Amino acid sequence: MKLRPHLVGYDCSHLVHAVYKQAGFRYKYATTGQLYSGTDEFRRVTDPQPGDLVVFPDRGKNGHVGIMVNPAQGLFFSGLNHGPSVSSYLSPYWRARGYPHFLRYVR
Repeated sequence: MKLRPHLVGYDCSHLVHAVYKQAGFRYKYATTGQLYSGTDEFRRVTDPQPGDLVVFPDRGKNGHVGIMVNPAQGLFFSGLNHGPSVSSYLSPYWRARGYPHFLRYVR
């Protein structure tokens, strides 16, 4: 999978789109804000499962999106300025960003 660096326009939403595409899940590219607001390809769920999206709101900063890895521990995979990593949305850093929406691919 070939990815473009963040500095030339590649961000977390592009990473998620590329991973889903590689896994065979096709959807029209959507920004983090569009995903948070809702799209036809995803529905909001309250019981996140591995592979679901974790989408943080835009609170004066850019929103953020990742892919759920371990719901019990709040672990999700995403790309930040330092490259792809696994984080917990239960950590103080992510809790300060607001409670995320969990989205499941439905198409």
